[in-house]
Amino acid sequence: MNAVSHRPARAAAVARQDEQIAQNVTTIEAQKRRPPSALAMMAMRLGVSEQNLTSTLKSTVFKNCSDAEFVALVIVANEYKLNPLTKEIYAFAAKGGGIVPLVSIDGWVKIMNDHPQFDGIEFNDLPDENGKLYGIEAVVYRKDRSRPIRVTEYLDECKRNTDPWNKTPCRMLRHRALIQGARYAFGFSGIYADDEAEVQMIGEPVAARNVTPPPTRQQTAAIGHDPSTGEIIDQEDEDAARELDAQTSGWQDGPADNERGERLTLDQAMAEIDACEKVIDVNAKLEAALPDLTDDEYDELRVHAGVRKTELGAGK
Repeated sequence: MNAVSHRPARAAAVARQDEQIAQNVTTIEAQKRRPPSALAMMAMRLGVSEQNLTSTLKSTVFKNCSDAEFVALVIVANEYKLNPLTKEIYAFAAKGGGIVPLVSIDGWVKIMNDHPQFDGIEFNDLPDENGKLYGIEAVVYRKDRSRPIRVTEYLDECKRNTDPWNKTPCRMLRHRALIQGARYAFGFSGIYADDEAEVQMIGEPVAARNVTPPPTRQQTAAIGHDPSTGEIIDQEDEDAARELDAQTSGWQDGPADNERGERLTLDQAMAEIDACEKVIDVNAKLEAALPDLTDDEYDELRVHAGVRKTELGAGK
């Protein structure tokens, strides 16, 4: 009687155990089918545990990141297969808050070489008439393109007052040409070069750009001095006057503004640059167009201006 009474209870216990085993098997199979997390993928790629990788990154190259920022940086590093432990990519505190993923020159070289269509890069130094380097052209070849991608970077636009730029400006300019060439050739986005940290932040304007218009020649002629610097202007110095005209040609008032419309278009800005006969005029037109163009338009105009300056040559 007792044995019979225990049978239903034993059967129920076995059924519950079988159900739990089935649930565990289902959970394990689901986990196998689920794609690994970004952190797990990086840990497997680098051959370390997720826990050790997290603690190492948060105490070194991804220090002071929030959890969301940490995940975003790991995803970017995985996207380009970069190793943060060798500082191919690291976190930088952006102006105004947030974290920016910065990639060192070693990281840029790696992602470019890893691209399946990469077929080599060449550099052409551009000296002026005195033999001094003023620009470097990067020529990037793709296996699936019949023509190479050419990008020119100019020393006067890229140089910063830092030890690397002051000690090895040619080398740093070559790095900049490589990075921009890689961007144009392969469309790398969401990452920044480490020497852009102070001048190009996500969501921040370029700090080096000054959109305050300088005084026109007519204004300085009327008052006899440059109000922006306090320096006296020689009314008879035509060379200085022409120099000032070149610097202020993009900042006109009165009818000139009405003629060009409410805002300067990209096509108009390109046409004005094409009409320039001196490098200094190209620089002035480029600066003058900044307030009227979007960031993408200004980047396109900057490339167009670089081509025109190459045609004109330095110092002309």
